[in-house]
Amino acid sequence: MKKLIFFITILLAQISFAQEEEVKNYKWDEVPKFQEIPAEFATYPAVVLKDYRLYENKVGGYAYKAFIVKHQAIKILSETGISEYNKVAINNRYVRDYRDLRVRVIKPNGKIEELPKERIVEKQGTSEKQFAFEGVEKGDIIEYYYVIKDYPDFSGSEYFQRDIPVLDAKFQINKIGQAYTYTAAYNGMKNQSIDKTTIYTASNLPAYKFERNATNMANLAKVYYFINTSKAYNYISYYNSLYSFADGVNAKSMIKGFVEDLKLNDSAITTDEKIKIIDTFLKENIEIDKQYNYKKVIETKKMTSNMVLYFYKDVLDYLKIKYQFAASTDKFDDKFDKENVIPEALSEILIYIPETKKYLAPFQFWMPYGQPSALSVNNDAVYFNQEPRKQVTYEFKKIENVLMDDNITEITSSITIDDDMETVLVNKKSTFTGYLASYFRYIVKYIPQDKINDFVKNNIFSDIDVEVQKYNFENKEYKNNYTPEKPFTINSDVKVKESWIENAGKNNLITIGKVLGKQASLYQEINRTNPIVLSYPKKNINYINLNIPAGFSVKNVANLTFNKEITNDNKEVIGLFKSSAKVEGNTVKITVEEFYNFTYLEKEKYTEYRDLVNALYDFNNASLLLTKVN
Repeated sequence: MKKLIFFITILLAQISFAQEEEVKNYKWDEVPKFQEIPAEFATYPAVVLKDYRLYENKVGGYAYKAFIVKHQAIKILSETGISEYNKVAINNRYVRDYRDLRVRVIKPNGKIEELPKERIVEKQGTSEKQFAFEGVEKGDIIEYYYVIKDYPDFSGSEYFQRDIPVLDAKFQINKIGQAYTYTAAYNGMKNQSIDKTTIYTASNLPAYKFERNATNMANLAKVYYFINTSKAYNYISYYNSLYSFADGVNAKSMIKGFVEDLKLNDSAITTDEKIKIIDTFLKENIEIDKQYNYKKVIETKKMTSNMVLYFYKDVLDYLKIKYQFAASTDKFDDKFDKENVIPEALSEILIYIPETKKYLAPFQFWMPYGQPSALSVNNDAVYFNQEPRKQVTYEFKKIENVLMDDNITEITSSITIDDDMETVLVNKKSTFTGYLASYFRYIVKYIPQDKINDFVKNNIFSDIDVEVQKYNFENKEYKNNYTPEKPFTINSDVKVKESWIENAGKNNLITIGKVLGKQASLYQEINRTNPIVLSYPKKNINYINLNIPAGFSVKNVANLTFNKEITNDNKEVIGLFKSSAKVEGNTVKITVEEFYNFTYLEKEKYTEYRDLVNALYDFNNASLLLTKVN
């Protein structure tokens, strides 16, 4: 018996239980104990020793309030860490009452210095309380916690991973009697729930390094939570809420009048053309604005975003056009979860038309009927099937890829150097099809007049200092989204304000590649942790013409020749950066082709991708030698 008791004791000692924390009357330990910092974390500027986020909702019995605790301790390991982590700002917005706010510094010798309340100030002109840890030194621990009395928090998310390691993380939320609390955690968060309290913990979360073209936010350790009255919330529950939401109100007479006015009940019109007519009418005649009466949206020409969903559904139902609701995630923010339904993560809500194999994106008013939302391309999704008098079913499948040739940017640039051999003038014609064209058409319709110059500058010369002297737009009408041969076009004349020309004695160097706009370099990013993920396949074509100044010649055009490829397992070219240059008369003619015919690339292919991106960077910084003719 003694041996049995001994072994049970040992077993229980090995089982890890998460401690439920007091929330309303939360207090820190007067003499805290933190985990030892692992050797592999010692090179970081700082390490998070503790990060607790605790929620307690009180609903019912005349109570409608919540208490929220945020508790964090950070150890400073370097001089850099002092400046990066010695300031804290707490958002005051919507908060009814700070019940407690305590701040302290713990010295390496164990001495504790608590910051007096008069040193905690509200930042003027903002909704923040802000405080700084003054006199912090390497080796110090800075620690604070606060308890907020607020309104109940029925849904949200908490991210625990960051750019420095986290040794001890905890999320806690209580279950309430009037509804069901649902949670899901990802990327290292461990479920240690107890009775009526949901708890997730994590230990020794590594620092997260953000990478170019990766699903960075989706990879972070995080917890989602929401409250719902459904006893077993699942994808059918989600569909029911979406369908009920989309059902709007009874507006059959309005819908009937709309269909008759646009002659949509004409059997000679194809389903594809009918939906184009519906979409074009909405986007050309309706504004997203406050609207309290759905039945009057045609009369007032105003809708809320929600009413767009109502309207598409009601018209499709009236015309008996079969459709499916589909929902996916922003693939850069969240991985699609087939097991746990997280409404907040299902940001990409679509209406799929099986007959045409095309999509409507009701909550993205700039998007025309056709392609799925850009952030959902090639991502997993749930599709709902509903037939009259039949039970709703659903299936998981990937949203189809889109065609690279439907998303082309083509730019022709003519570069002239002034007689002073310093001033550079550029005439550009930039044409866009696909996603960018649709988005730009929407932007130029609503952008304030005083912001248009910035729009032109930012989208034809990324991060290059230029003065826009003249511009105009072509094919900016929404209906041209359905006419690929009429791409959205920006014509512009600019004066380059930064120096592209360097004097080299009697000769001059011009960094002609800058006409593409600033390009990123991956020379320092040797190793890759994540696959390469792009929003959608796309192609960029640039024609660059440099007018050679009188009295000069150009001979080193070979400097502008690059050719880098990415191939798939079938040896097909799926990524390319290729440039060529030649001199014709008094003009240097350069052709640049860049394309990415994929949305996902295994990290094992990173070297090829890196070489391609760096080739573009090298072209961007390449120079032509302008030689003075004797």
